[in-house]
Amino acid sequence: MFLTNQWYCVALSSEVTDKPFRRIVCNEPLLLYRNTESKVVTLEDRCSHRQAPLSTGEVIGNNIQCKYHGFVFDNGGRCIHIPHQNSIPERAHISSYPVQEKWGFVWVWKGVNAEANINQIPDLHWTEKKGRSPVYIYFHVKANHQLVADNLLDISHADYLHSDTLGSKSGVMNGPQPDRVEFRTWDEGNKVHSFRKLTNVEVASFPKKWGGFKKNVDRTNIQMWEAPNTVHVHLEFENTENKILINHDHIMTPETETTTHYFMDFTRDFGISGTEYPTDADVYQEQYSVISGDDLPMVESQQENIHLYNGVVDVPVKADKLISAVHRRLADMYTKQGVSIPSYVLVQR
Repeated sequence: MFLTNQWYCVALSSEVTDKPFRRIVCNEPLLLYRNTESKVVTLEDRCSHRQAPLSTGEVIGNNIQCKYHGFVFDNGGRCIHIPHQNSIPERAHISSYPVQEKWGFVWVWKGVNAEANINQIPDLHWTEKKGRSPVYIYFHVKANHQLVADNLLDISHADYLHSDTLGSKSGVMNGPQPDRVEFRTWDEGNKVHSFRKLTNVEVASFPKKWGGFKKNVDRTNIQMWEAPNTVHVHLEFENTENKILINHDHIMTPETETTTHYFMDFTRDFGISGTEYPTDADVYQEQYSVISGDDLPMVESQQENIHLYNGVVDVPVKADKLISAVHRRLADMYTKQGVSIPSYVLVQR
């Protein structure tokens, strides 16, 4: 049910320490910890003896010892010690995974180890660019990973669900409308792009405060989706008073078919002194409150309805052009992998 030969984001860099850390990814429990050189190690989260989670054990130098019966594994997954015996059977070893730490996230390769290519890790260079400040957030979502991604790909929802916080007022019934709305999508290789611009629109409270805007602005939203499920968002708010720029990246990693690890960075070019509003703490609180208060309850209630109304099918509209394009790309990828297209990938040719 999941795409293979892909880099999956499995943790924020700040989450992984020299203490064992468990995270289920694509239905498989993984163990993460830092070795003596502070490098991230990723293994199956099981002791081969009786299948106890190694994440309940203890990191000893570069190795980890199972809490249940004392088996010791090195950071390549090889069992190097079994109490009370000298021989170690080949079946005692467990799998390790290629892992990379980049852009403030930890990425694990799920697929053929020899085919791991670090150039396939999404490019988030703006998180390290001078004059920018990133804030990192993690959410656990009780909904399918594609449903969570579709919420980001459904660009127009910001003018409704977030009309008072992050979006614009153009979604308000009989409310002020922009002078012009531009929206287009296009494919480039395995990536799907979109451009949406609202000209002379009243934006919601957060953008007004961030830019000190008193007048209407031009709101430009440029997005790009790439496999397995990363949505890059480039936002610009501009008028004669000011111009501000934001990149926020949303990375959806399947935990199971109905639960998701949702990682996010919010990287801005304003309020970066550490003392003026918005500080990193302000941004974290604002983003966390909006997503946990608006987006997640919505997608989790969608997931519940999809389960209860078994077999219902969405009705795509013009505003769903980006979602439809991404789903077509996903359908092609699943087909190429030789597996059935999941029901949550709705294909409109």
